[in-house]
Amino acid sequence: MTEAAPLDRALPMQIGPVVIDPPLVLGPMAGYTTLPFRVLCHRAGAGLVTSEMVSAKALEYGSTKTAPLMQTSPAEHPVALQVFGGEPAGMAEAARRCVDAGADIVDINMGCTVPKVRKAQAGVALMADPDRAVQVAAAVVGAVPVPVTVKFRAGMTAGDDRYLELARRLQDVGVAALTLHARPASAYLRGRADWTRIARLVAHVSIPVIGNGDITAPAQAPQMLRETGCAGVMIARGALGRPWLFRQAAEALAGQDVSPDPPPADRLAVALCHAQMLALAHGDQSAAQQMRGHIAFYSRGLSHAAWLRQRCQQVRSLSHFADVVFEHLEEHQ
Repeated sequence: MTEAAPLDRALPMQIGPVVIDPPLVLGPMAGYTTLPFRVLCHRAGAGLVTSEMVSAKALEYGSTKTAPLMQTSPAEHPVALQVFGGEPAGMAEAARRCVDAGADIVDINMGCTVPKVRKAQAGVALMADPDRAVQVAAAVVGAVPVPVTVKFRAGMTAGDDRYLELARRLQDVGVAALTLHARPASAYLRGRADWTRIARLVAHVSIPVIGNGDITAPAQAPQMLRETGCAGVMIARGALGRPWLFRQAAEALAGQDVSPDPPPADRLAVALCHAQMLALAHGDQSAAQQMRGHIAFYSRGLSHAAWLRQRCQQVRSLSHFADVVFEHLEEHQ
């Protein structure tokens, strides 16, 4: 991928009646894109945020662990809730539940490669069964009044172009936009994303395409738009511990000078804010447990980051987490 000059001004992306400005999307990540992190990314500049994936089967069985995944807030709109499953009727009902929970967009996961998801004939297993994939999409489109989108992969294996035919069929049944993770299913998260696959999809359909894969620096957002012609850019792993990446990417899309990364104290202040929001949403103990994972990303590049990560693995409460962070700032920053 070659370095691209900034765009004069990236146009907003529109999916049905939903305007996404800037055209930057927080990608769904299991265990990470909970409500607090989505709000942080929205405030930083994400034009659309997406929930972690919700199991249609778990909703059907009334799982108590699933309902919190569907919580939304006025502070994060527009928001997409993502669902996965392999049965059209179950997915239609899950989509209705998403709208009731406040979703502006319902996103169907057709790209997850986790074995237990594939075993349930969901995620990327739907790409391997295009007829079922289209049936699921048609059922969801017919069930809800909001736009329906699909996130999928650039084929099952390298060189597999059947994703293009599936994309056309999904468009024909009313899917309003497509997000392409520019790696085949066989690659999981390995190797480099092939953005030429995004460009091919853009040329193949008339609905908006959101590009996904290897966006870790602000300049890569306008670069992807220029190289592929996609309507929007999804940032996922690159935003972990760095919600301000959306502000920087928005600046790059607008052709402005990109603001620097925040200094260590400000970075850890965001982590503390994240922890407080998690405590409000999920309780004190759950917040401490979740921050053990998030701190690995917030601490990247900091002095004595290993010390901070190790100490945070022992925290049991929000106050304990805050004590460790302040101790780190006083002794090492």
